[in-house]
Amino acid sequence: MYGVSPAYFFSRFTTDFTVRDYIKGLDWLAESGFQGFQLEVFHSECLGEWTDEVFLLRERASGLGMTATQFVAHFLLYTTREERELLSDAGYEEMKAVAEICSAFPSCTTVTLPLAPFQLPSKASVNPESWRRLWDGLCSRLLRYAAIVEGAGLRLALEIVPGSLLGGTEGLLRFAGETGNSTIGFNFDTGHAWSSKEAIALLPAKLAGRIYGTHLKDNFGTENLALPPGEGSIPWESVMAGLVDSGYRGSFDLEIACPSPNEVEGSYLRGKSVIENAYANANTRRAR
Repeated sequence: MYGVSPAYFFSRFTTDFTVRDYIKGLDWLAESGFQGFQLEVFHSECLGEWTDEVFLLRERASGLGMTATQFVAHFLLYTTREERELLSDAGYEEMKAVAEICSAFPSCTTVTLPLAPFQLPSKASVNPESWRRLWDGLCSRLLRYAAIVEGAGLRLALEIVPGSLLGGTEGLLRFAGETGNSTIGFNFDTGHAWSSKEAIALLPAKLAGRIYGTHLKDNFGTENLALPPGEGSIPWESVMAGLVDSGYRGSFDLEIACPSPNEVEGSYLRGKSVIENAYANANTRRAR
């Protein structure tokens, strides 16, 4: 299945998109051969609207044969950005609202939590004890979020933004090792990974079984851009072959941030073509 991340919708309608904007955006996706889309609330004040109107989106998506592949809780970035929010009770009630929205879409079993670049106050320093407090606070928060979504029959995936407190895929494995958690997974955002200097072609094997979804975008490994696949330097055939060989069977969702709504359709069609070709080549190579 090929789908799109919320970047498609905010590229068309800005980050102030509504449920009805989502509905408008589905028609072109269905006409263009996309079958999946990701849900998102970008601003917490929009939670009520989504709770009240999500059934309208469900009905339109069902009529078009479109599938909701995951929910991206972008508005919860603030809960991992600074120490005060990280160590507070902020976000947990909002995560319960996310689970309620997901319940309208039986196919939407994954909630993705983006982890913010961590910020310290100006001129602040961190000693070993402070670091341990932050790390333990992050682990506790992730486990509490997971308990909420798993209690609703869902699963939690992490979108690791460059500069986050988790610190990349090694941080995810450290978290799993220290806490014993085996259920929190990874949303494979290729742009974040590439600009963080991850060995991107190795990640599907490294995290086999933990990749719950994708944000497929390109850049040149120096800046965290969201270009169409094929317009940066990511080795797509290796990445797609790795996903296939590592047992990933989820949706391949494009995440392209377009500077103008006029560029959306062309950008997503070009990116989709690159991913489709890389996937076909991976399967051909595997069959030999």
